[in-house]
Amino acid sequence: MNEKEFLEHWNQEIPMHDAWGDFVTSTICKHLKTNGKDLSSFLKQSPEHRIKDTTSLLDKAFYRTNKNYENPYEEIEDKVGCRFVVLLIEQIEEISDVIVNEESWDHKECRHFYSEREKEPLLFTYQSVHYVVRSKTEFIHNDVLIHPGTPCEIQIRTLLQHAYAELTHDAVYKAKTLVQPEVHRTVAKSMALIETTDDFFSDVNSRLIFDVSGEFDFQEKLDSLYKEYVGFESASAQKSSIVIFDEFRDLIDEDLLRKVERFIRKECYLSDVIRGGVGENPFYKQSVIIFLLYMVKKKKHRLINGWPLNYRILENLAMVVGVSLDHD
Repeated sequence: MNEKEFLEHWNQEIPMHDAWGDFVTSTICKHLKTNGKDLSSFLKQSPEHRIKDTTSLLDKAFYRTNKNYENPYEEIEDKVGCRFVVLLIEQIEEISDVIVNEESWDHKECRHFYSEREKEPLLFTYQSVHYVVRSKTEFIHNDVLIHPGTPCEIQIRTLLQHAYAELTHDAVYKAKTLVQPEVHRTVAKSMALIETTDDFFSDVNSRLIFDVSGEFDFQEKLDSLYKEYVGFESASAQKSSIVIFDEFRDLIDEDLLRKVERFIRKECYLSDVIRGGVGENPFYKQSVIIFLLYMVKKKKHRLINGWPLNYRILENLAMVVGVSLDHD
C-alpha cells in the first residue's frame, strides 16, 4: 500500500475509528460508574477519545526511520486512542481491571511501568500503562458500522506521569534537533522524583483510609462485604467516611465485622436500599454505609452522641431502617 492508497483508505475509515474510540471510552466510563466511581473526581482529565492527526499518521507510516512496517495501515494501532488520568497508582489498576474483563474486545497490554521497572530497575523514564483493544465482532455504534479487529489504544497514567509525558513527549523524544545529554539527565531525574512522589501519594492515601481501622483491616473487609452484598465495588472512602471511622474507632475490633455481616445478611432488604440510593447519596457508594446502617439499628445512642456530620444524614439513615432518633 503506497501513501496515496493509505490516505484514501484512512479517509474512508475515519468515521469508523471515531465511533470505535467513542465506544471504548464510554464503555470504560460506564463500568467505572457501575463500580461506584464519581468520574468528575476519580478522573483528573476528561477521557474523550482522539483520532490521530493525518499528517502524524502518514509520518509514522512512511517516514520514521525507526519504523519498518510491512503493512503500516494494519500494524499502526493508535489510529484512535483515549487516555485516562488518575491521581493514584492503584487507580490505574482499577481501570486496567475494567479493560481486561470487558467482553466486547480483545485486549493486549503493550507496556506497563511495573514490568519495565523490573527489567530496568536503574532506569527512570516515561511511565504509563498502554493497552490496545480490538473489537471482537462487527456491530453498529453511533450509526456507524465497526469492523472486527478495529484497534484503539488506551493510555492510563497518574497525574504526575501525565505532566511528565506532556512536557517531554514532543520537546525531547520527538525533537528534530540533537538533545543535549544534560537535558536527558534532568528529565531522568524528574522521572525519579515523580515515581517517588506517586509512591508517597499512594502511601498517604492508604494511611488516611486505613489508619483509623487498619489494625483489623476493617475498611478492606468492609469493602469486600459491600462488593459481595451490594454487587459492585465500593467507591474510595471520602473524608466524611474517614471522619466517621475516626469518631467510632473505639468500637472497631475483630468481632465488629462479624456483627456487621450478620446484621446485613439478616436485613436482606438493605441491599436494594443501598443500590437504590447510589445515585442520590454519596454515602451509599461507599462501604461505610453498611457500618452506619448497623450503628443506627444496633448502637443508636452511641451513634447519636458521637455523630460528627450534618444531622440530616443521620435522620435519613434512621428512616431507612425504621428507627426513631428520639431518646428512649
